[in-house]
Amino acid sequence: MNAGYAKIAITVVLWLSMVSPSFSECPSADLTGDCRVDLEDFARFASQWLTEGIPTPVLYGVTWVTIDDPGIGGGKEGFTGEMSKYETNNAQYCQFLNAALASGDITVIDNYIYGASGTNSGADFAGEVYYDLAGPGFTNNGATSGGAARIHYSSETFTVDSGFENHPVTYVSWYGASACCTYYGYRLPTEWEWQAVADYDGSFIYGCGPTIDNSRANYYNSSHPDGTTGAGVFGTYGYGMCDLAGNVWEWTGSLYDPELSLRVLRGGTWYRTASYCTVSSQLNRNPYETSYMSGFRMCR
Repeated sequence: MNAGYAKIAITVVLWLSMVSPSFSECPSADLTGDCRVDLEDFARFASQWLTEGIPTPVLYGVTWVTIDDPGIGGGKEGFTGEMSKYETNNAQYCQFLNAALASGDITVIDNYIYGASGTNSGADFAGEVYYDLAGPGFTNNGATSGGAARIHYSSETFTVDSGFENHPVTYVSWYGASACCTYYGYRLPTEWEWQAVADYDGSFIYGCGPTIDNSRANYYNSSHPDGTTGAGVFGTYGYGMCDLAGNVWEWTGSLYDPELSLRVLRGGTWYRTASYCTVSSQLNRNPYETSYMSGFRMCR
């Protein structure tokens, strides 16, 4: 085989591993619209690769909401762009891990996933913890192993526990959340962008409106035997967003203090009371920490 074509063949195999979803809908690698990935798609990909470079991987199932909000004032920025309607779920993070493994951007050592410098152009955090495969969760407040890690690794493949595909990913560090975002050309919102969206027109005290109760958000004393609940179970609020109050704390791109490495999380969680679910409440953690209460959402 010609060396040039061999390089294209290797690249397309890697590309297909990054963009093909494990769902029944048409694969993202289908470039001809016939819901199949075949030689015609290969030919079109090769043409694009030669003229435009390797396409950016596509993360399956992200629902974007377009928002233009001026923010809360006082030097705190607003948000103009698109933010994911839902928190990033286990299926999406599993897709990222499989893609990043194929491109050399992560390594697996014992029960931890670490960043590595692979072929993807997004930011890597080589040597930093991304995900805890053995995160045990927490048994309390009506939950058994609540928020446990639901992604597992076997035979060089990551899979999600059945029934938890649409639950928000937990046990992901700030490094792991940021790396996932940049892998697909996205980013984490800053804490003030997050708050601008969460407080809607300024009248929201919580991400679910002026008031909160256990029918509107997944927080302390909600019905949550698994800790987390599926994305959107508690309804849509404000700009059409879900779970900005409760379910999991969400990593942001903001530092708590420029001289410290602590990162800001927003939104409250399934285990905490309503006071933690206000749009102004924040949590600060080291970027390498993983927890049964922490996840993230993306913006662009």
